[in-house]
Amino acid sequence: MPVPPPAPGCQTGDCTVSLTREFKKMKPPVFHGGIEPLKAEAWVLGIEKLFKVFLCTDAQRIQLAAFTLEDDARCWWMLVRDENKDVAWACFLEIFTRNTSRNVYGDRKVSEFMELKQGNKSVAKYETQLTELAHFTPHMVDTDYKKARQFEGGLRDPILDRVNVLKLPTYVDLLDRALIAEGNVANRKQNFEWKGRRQNFNKGKTLTKKKLKSGNSNNIPVVRDFPDVFPDELSGQLVNREIKFTIDVIPGTQPISKTFYLMSIIEMKELKTQLQELLEK
Repeated sequence: MPVPPPAPGCQTGDCTVSLTREFKKMKPPVFHGGIEPLKAEAWVLGIEKLFKVFLCTDAQRIQLAAFTLEDDARCWWMLVRDENKDVAWACFLEIFTRNTSRNVYGDRKVSEFMELKQGNKSVAKYETQLTELAHFTPHMVDTDYKKARQFEGGLRDPILDRVNVLKLPTYVDLLDRALIAEGNVANRKQNFEWKGRRQNFNKGKTLTKKKLKSGNSNNIPVVRDFPDVFPDELSGQLVNREIKFTIDVIPGTQPISKTFYLMSIIEMKELKTQLQELLEK
């Protein structure tokens, strides 16, 4: 229901206070300033939505809108207010939008979009950043094919090698395959590191055996650090022993079996995002 304006007979100061008090009750959005086109656009949409039910003149709209400006935005309005005293509401919005979306900022965002690469970011985080910057370059992503090629060009080489050969035409399919390729690359890297640690362990074990055969305990780091425990000369070698290890379960227990299922793109993306956040903590 539209909010009625103050009574016609009230004093100017009292009307302003009453109007501001009623407007404040509607919890209008606040803008702190800076070259932030997305935040400025959200503020304009919020204010316009309130004024559809809060009936007032253009001058009162500007006065109430200025009430929600804080910090740098407030300072900006104090500087330009005198030269824009009697402007219409539409003119105020034009001045405000021009101040919060300068070409320099837009050009910088276009450059960021064109130079964006995945780097060390996850596929999900890279895709989110690409989508945010795409707001400043609508002409470069006006078709699904253009957006897919831009996304593909910024992927890391190990992932790009796996999806490039598929020649996927749609952005959704490309994103899905990139997420799968990312998981495969991570698993392969983990297996490679595990094999490397195992090889290093076997080399260390072989080296220890050779040192024991020489009979000189000073060549073995652990023995050398604790001379009061080990004798100066070791007469024997390490003996390989088998250790039996079992897990007792209730008789008749069957192995747990779960059917594999494919996750949707949205679920996969959310899972990747949560895992990345846990890894970064």
